[in-house]
Amino acid sequence: MTNEIKPVISKLIPIGIYDGSKERHRVKKVKNSNNTYIKKNEKHKEHKFSLNNANNYVYLGSTNTSLLNNMGITLADDGSLLLIKGKTHDLITGLYHKHFKGGFKYNVFNIEPQQGDNMKFKELYVDPNGFLIGNKRSENKSDSAEENKNELYKIKFNKIEKDYNLNDSSLNSIENSFIVEYEKYIIDDELKQDLSSINNIVELKESNVLKINREGLDLSVSLKDNMLYIKGLPKEIISSDQVDSGKIEEYNVVENKEVENKEVEHKEVEHKIKIPLKSTDKILAIKPILNQIQLVVDKGNKIKIYYLDPLNIFSLKDYQYEVTRLKQEPPLSFYSMVGENNYNNYHSGQPFSTQKIGNFSSRHIPFFASLIDKARISLDKAKQQYALKKYKSMTSNIAKTVDPGFRGLVSNIKGISNSSTLPCENKFEALQSAKKNMQEASKVLSKYIKGVKNGKTPGEVIYSLVKEMKEKSSVTIADTKGIRAFFSTSLFSLHANIGVNAFILARYAKTHTITLSKNEKNEVIFSFINEKDVNLSGGLSAGGNGYEKVWMGDNVSCNVATPLIASAYLSLNYERKSNFSFKIGLDDVVDFIDKGMEFTYDQLKYNTTLNNDKNISFGISADIRSELSLGVNLSLYNKIQMSIPRNAVGLNVIANLLKVNFNVNKFFDYGEISEAKKKKVIDFKLLEILLDIYRDLKFYPSKTSSSSERRWLPLTEMKNFEFMLQKKLNSLFSLNVFNSQELEEKKEFENNRKNLKEIYKRVRKINNLFDENTIAYNVSKNISKLDSVHLTMLINKKLKNRMKKDPVLLDEIGGGADFEKLKWKGNLKNQFLLDLKERKKILSSQEKNNKNERFKSYSVFQYKLDKKSDIIYKKAKEMFNEKINEIMKNENITNDYIKSTLSNLYDKLKDDFSKMKYQLSSIDIMSISEVLDKDKSIPLVLVQLENAKGIIYHQIKGEIKFSYDEDKEQLEKMSTNYYF
Repeated sequence: MTNEIKPVISKLIPIGIYDGSKERHRVKKVKNSNNTYIKKNEKHKEHKFSLNNANNYVYLGSTNTSLLNNMGITLADDGSLLLIKGKTHDLITGLYHKHFKGGFKYNVFNIEPQQGDNMKFKELYVDPNGFLIGNKRSENKSDSAEENKNELYKIKFNKIEKDYNLNDSSLNSIENSFIVEYEKYIIDDELKQDLSSINNIVELKESNVLKINREGLDLSVSLKDNMLYIKGLPKEIISSDQVDSGKIEEYNVVENKEVENKEVEHKEVEHKIKIPLKSTDKILAIKPILNQIQLVVDKGNKIKIYYLDPLNIFSLKDYQYEVTRLKQEPPLSFYSMVGENNYNNYHSGQPFSTQKIGNFSSRHIPFFASLIDKARISLDKAKQQYALKKYKSMTSNIAKTVDPGFRGLVSNIKGISNSSTLPCENKFEALQSAKKNMQEASKVLSKYIKGVKNGKTPGEVIYSLVKEMKEKSSVTIADTKGIRAFFSTSLFSLHANIGVNAFILARYAKTHTITLSKNEKNEVIFSFINEKDVNLSGGLSAGGNGYEKVWMGDNVSCNVATPLIASAYLSLNYERKSNFSFKIGLDDVVDFIDKGMEFTYDQLKYNTTLNNDKNISFGISADIRSELSLGVNLSLYNKIQMSIPRNAVGLNVIANLLKVNFNVNKFFDYGEISEAKKKKVIDFKLLEILLDIYRDLKFYPSKTSSSSERRWLPLTEMKNFEFMLQKKLNSLFSLNVFNSQELEEKKEFENNRKNLKEIYKRVRKINNLFDENTIAYNVSKNISKLDSVHLTMLINKKLKNRMKKDPVLLDEIGGGADFEKLKWKGNLKNQFLLDLKERKKILSSQEKNNKNERFKSYSVFQYKLDKKSDIIYKKAKEMFNEKINEIMKNENITNDYIKSTLSNLYDKLKDDFSKMKYQLSSIDIMSISEVLDKDKSIPLVLVQLENAKGIIYHQIKGEIKFSYDEDKEQLEKMSTNYYF
């Protein structure tokens, strides 16, 4: 039976700015007064968090909701919910705010229903499945039995919605509608939590006992006299791997009945846990957070929150338990762990947390960023393994901090030889590959999904990922293996400063991904994609130095050079890709995965699709490039120097003189299983022009002599390195000589009428006109352009009619109006733009690329033809279809008439289309976040290896709809739904 979910339309009420310092004792009886006072900063109206706020604090990143997962929640003195919002800081800005700006500040909001009574709670915690649980506060305080009753609710934050109706001036102060869902939480009595309520709203006679699980062991932890006590563990735990054996020894392998009874008695006895805290620290409250224990600790001058993982409890002697490590980071749900872990910053943006200097961002450190991140991640893992007494694993992680890439080499060899990741030829092969890849994906997910070690099955893991997933969102489990090699030799010199080199660049890569998404029918879409990419390029390069400045030392030199390089080369590329896809009902996902992804013959044939694509290309290219390079060169031996690193920024102009592309596509649709129709396309092009602006960083060994130095590399070596900008300039010049698909379509068209020679090119020209002018068009923008809203897009894709804030006159709102009122009073368009700007700031501040984690947000503006343009488009389509039907059916008309008719039609349609324009229909605010385990070798010139495995999460963060009047000309309303 499903519990009823009660959605409550609420609003967020700002109640002030809080600082992170500890609440001070109140001063009484000042100047013969009995009032209680607390000092405040009246300028900023800053408050301090009370002990009650600290005791009931929960970080929402520990819950399984993606909305507000970078904020905290606690309880007010009356039991209502309070949201805590802060700003994350990197090392430099964090130190500045901490020491020069008076510390970190936090905005606090009260959650109140727009109608009816507010639901109030005694306490909050997070259950093992990631649900935020609240224990409802009784309204009848005089009834002690009612007061001690536990009435539990799941609390879920759904979305923040708001309408800006431009025609209704009475709504100029409309509030956000914050949708909160409450669902009754039913749990067995023996699993209920008795939370500590020191300094809480209601003093209950609670035993302060928590129930948690340690890999199958049911434990209870209690707080007494500033000490933690536990029962349910084996008497001896030497390492985390020995818990199961200890449990077997305690409960099963007992020969003497009297000894067994004593063991059972000990199991029911509480034993003290030694915790790594100072004797002066006071534990104020404990609560369960995702199967860990949150400790609120008073450290005298401040309050800190720590987290105790039961896996870090050991006992070297009988029942003498001790904790090897208290963590300062909360356990995180999937949504926070994948790219949105604010606790990897110097300051997390939340109170009661500890600033860590080691959490600086390395993304702006040239060249060494990946090495620094790799070392930090390995050291963090080593600390975890040490706390778990897994010394062998700890030693391995320490060794990884100085690994230059040998581990990546071994992993790459294994991955490249794995046949299950190769593209598949038919559905039988694709299914077997999908089964093996799902097993590997389950291992990756087990690192980021809570509960796997406590019995959660692979099917339950997948279900927990997709249950709350929204349309347009997806989760991808990715595994990439790659190797690149570059070889070069000097041939001859044209001049003292101009040398000619011969070179070869080779690359081999394999990628397999599993993408999970949901459709409008609440079905889960599985896509298993296997890719293979092989590239070989070779040719000649000639280059000479332009301006060069060198500063010499004994064995060290610094140089700045602006060389000019030209290259000509041949390239051969082979790409192959398969995509095996099917849909499963949400309620069937668990059984489907846990039973091995079994398909009957008919299910495989009729319920799945397979797309197999093979692409072979050959090209002759030439380029010219100039760059500004800066390097520090160390003399090694035999006139060999090492640039550490070579750091260059340059401009390339590339001309693909000739390009031949051969594509073979096989699509196994529903109803096809082992045979499918092949579609072959041969494409022959001349003179495709490209422009690249690049950045290059690497260790660079170069042979030098006293008479000349060459500090340049051919362009092809730059391929697959970081590009700051890449843009195809096909409009500059591009000649399509031959396309087999067009020839097949022409042949099919002319076969219907033998006398329609030379007609197809005119039909194709009109079809291209429709293809270029679609009924809808999407524009992707950086999140920094979110508040740059253009309501109109012309047919040439130029944006017009930008929304701008309207000026508001002072006499319209009174001379004493403050600035906030002046910004948007009486003008919802102004408020809409200001709200967009605030949303932009929030997402921009969360962007990161640090410690193998990445988060980036962007926006997609969707434009559709306005009402008049839609009529033009439909009439044009009808006119074209009528002419084609007339041509195909009427055998009496001549070719000259047909040519003239189609030419005139093309001119008319082109003229009509030039009058069309698009209206902004919606904006999707999206984010891409990822967490990847990367093994990279140092990027030497000769060989570079790469191995990446992890999760990529595409998430919809918000939706904005634009509504127009009946004539579809004037904007009437903007409707927003935010999920952050």
